[in-house]
Amino acid sequence: MGGHADPPQHMPAAVRQRVGRAVPANEMVFASIARMSTYEERMSMEEPIPRYSRHTLLRVFGEEGQDKVEKSRVFVAGLGALGSLISILLARAGVGFLRIADLDAPELHNIHRQILYDEADTMSGLSKARVAEKRLKAAASNVEIEAVDVRIGPDNIDHLVRDVDVVVDALDNISARYHMNDAVLARRIPYVFGGAIETMGNVMTVIPGGTPCLRCLWPNPHEVSDHPRAATVGVLSATATAVASIQVAETLKLLLGRQEDLIRGLLTLDLWRTRFRVVPVEPNPACVCRTKADSAKMRSGGNPDNE
Repeated sequence: MGGHADPPQHMPAAVRQRVGRAVPANEMVFASIARMSTYEERMSMEEPIPRYSRHTLLRVFGEEGQDKVEKSRVFVAGLGALGSLISILLARAGVGFLRIADLDAPELHNIHRQILYDEADTMSGLSKARVAEKRLKAAASNVEIEAVDVRIGPDNIDHLVRDVDVVVDALDNISARYHMNDAVLARRIPYVFGGAIETMGNVMTVIPGGTPCLRCLWPNPHEVSDHPRAATVGVLSATATAVASIQVAETLKLLLGRQEDLIRGLLTLDLWRTRFRVVPVEPNPACVCRTKADSAKMRSGGNPDNE
């Protein structure tokens, strides 16, 4: 009864020998270092987890899908609440080439919803495009980033969209949105539109020749020119984040060629009330998107497969 119990057999021999006596501090330190070395050696022998493995594991993505993403070219127009999140998510997803454009500089009232910028950026004197370029390259050095300091308008839109696979509209200027709509229709480039105001947002994906466009939704620009703006009614940061995330998902679907999974119509949401619905949008026969589609079919002999 008075003797020491035998140490458990699952203990290492060196430890069993020490049971019943105090272990010197230096031995404990050496044992700890030995365990760390063994762990580090084991980890160094293991293959690193591929960077995009959590995307390639997706049934809708796979290795082939990731390869398409890495070979793609995307233009993000505007780097405010929507564009800042869209650009960082696309860069981290591995988009091969990412063009970003915005002439504005970060301001303190932007910080609550424009996640690419911090307080120091509001005093840096740099444009949003230059700050974003730095952050995106730090997050995804394998992605080619082209930052453009420009106020997007009719004089430069065609040049900005000329060589990309998808355009993502994160603008806050209704006039620029209509010019963007017309430019992508002319070049037959898919286009993901998004907007957020107060607690509400909307997203629509436009396929030239295949879906209604922005002018089908709002034929008269003057009728929407007086819509509320964040500067007057505010915007919930989470609403902007939700809209931007949906725009990114739509963009990835386009890049992967999964058009059957796209939103069909105008997705509207009220995040505060947790309400989502898709509103059908009918093509306007007199719209520019219909006339351009008809002209393209005539040039291809009326066969859609030739387009």
